[in-house]
Amino acid sequence: MKKRILACLMAFCMSATFLASCGDDSSSSKATDSSSTADSSVTDSSAPDSNPADSSSKEDSSVPEVELTLSEQLLQKYPVSDKPIDVTAGCTENMIGRALIYNGDLTRLAAVIERAKADPMNKTSIMMFGDSISAGSGAKSSLTAYSNLIENWWQENVAEYAEIQQKSIGATDSYLAVHRFDNDVTNYDCDTSVDGIQPPEIIIIEYINDEATETYRETMDSLVRKALALPNNPAVIIVMPSTDGAYAPQDIHLEVAQHYEVPFISFHDAVQPEIKAGNFAWSDISPDTVHPNDPGHAMMAQMVEALIQYTMDNMDTIGTEVTPFDPAMESLTGDKYANAGLYDRKYTSDKVKVIDEGAFTIQSSKQWPYINDYATYTGGSCTFEITAKNIGFAYYRTTSGRCATATVEIDGKVVAEIDANFKGGWGNYTEIANLYSSDEEATHTVKITVPEVPEGEHSEFYIQAWLIS
Repeated sequence: MKKRILACLMAFCMSATFLASCGDDSSSSKATDSSSTADSSVTDSSAPDSNPADSSSKEDSSVPEVELTLSEQLLQKYPVSDKPIDVTAGCTENMIGRALIYNGDLTRLAAVIERAKADPMNKTSIMMFGDSISAGSGAKSSLTAYSNLIENWWQENVAEYAEIQQKSIGATDSYLAVHRFDNDVTNYDCDTSVDGIQPPEIIIIEYINDEATETYRETMDSLVRKALALPNNPAVIIVMPSTDGAYAPQDIHLEVAQHYEVPFISFHDAVQPEIKAGNFAWSDISPDTVHPNDPGHAMMAQMVEALIQYTMDNMDTIGTEVTPFDPAMESLTGDKYANAGLYDRKYTSDKVKVIDEGAFTIQSSKQWPYINDYATYTGGSCTFEITAKNIGFAYYRTTSGRCATATVEIDGKVVAEIDANFKGGWGNYTEIANLYSSDEEATHTVKITVPEVPEGEHSEFYIQAWLIS
């Protein structure tokens, strides 16, 4: 543990000046390996000097100057190792330097640290709001998941008490996240504890399942706004994992982070250049194509710990006076999902009304223990009246082969055929379907129809929740 902490401290001594200069940089970084060409660039004075190999071409006006992304700048400043890396020993200093790609505004995090140190008995609440990685998948046990490692580190290095609130759901994305945020996070008074549960003081957001599309740029934008707007002013941190094929939706997530000055940590930028250089293999840090194993989780934890340590070491210059989020602040994408909500049998709204329950009379709780869904085992239909601009729903996919394909109609027009079968897949999970989007709110008739089957046969379909905004 002491060696890991020392590595974090050394990394920050080396990187503090550069990272501070990146704090106001508004460019995004392309989520590819170190050999990729960037789509976006850094053009301000914080950009490093051009590669010396290009210096002879400066007098040749026909040769354009090469503009570097943040990732490429950090790769120049913190290059890959010149020898193999033992991943069980944790991150190298240069990996930490590349991981802390954007500091943003650290006053919220500094304020949390100040409160924790002022009252040793205060229990700091750290919320994990992500997918299966943040839920701990890939780790041998919950004790070696990166969330628990962060909790232990906080208790050893910051203050005596910390508590992880685990709100991550496997195989999900920020589209579902922005709709369930109010149910999972703001359904209690964020100024006080409820039933002994403290409001989140640190929220770690992580969604490797997002795609690099405008839809996910919109959902992440509204999700971050919701988190920052909580009345207790929690610190928000975005973490970006990676995959075996070096995929990560880093561009869109980093753009959102920079717009709202939210700290951004890139596991992707830390590990992929080393993998490309042959210093270790993806299989050394993951048991599959996406989930970190124990060394991978330890590395992710070390990166978050490094950000906290840097903040703790620079409290005087960072400051602890937090400026509450201004709802009038211009949204990066128009805050399309500002009023996003999740509704089922339990979470009801006058915006979602059951017109005819029909054959969907079964109530179950698939994957989400707190969700009461609408389900049928033998086929049939159900009809809802939904008032919204945007309509989607969560449904359950299974490997059993007993589920069916549902036809979705909105205002009498077929908008989707949803196959709930995942036969031969890796397991049962919740899938999301984005069904309808408009600039104008209106009331729509939504009908779900599943082919009926004779008694004794199965034609199952589970509508877990409606996602509307």
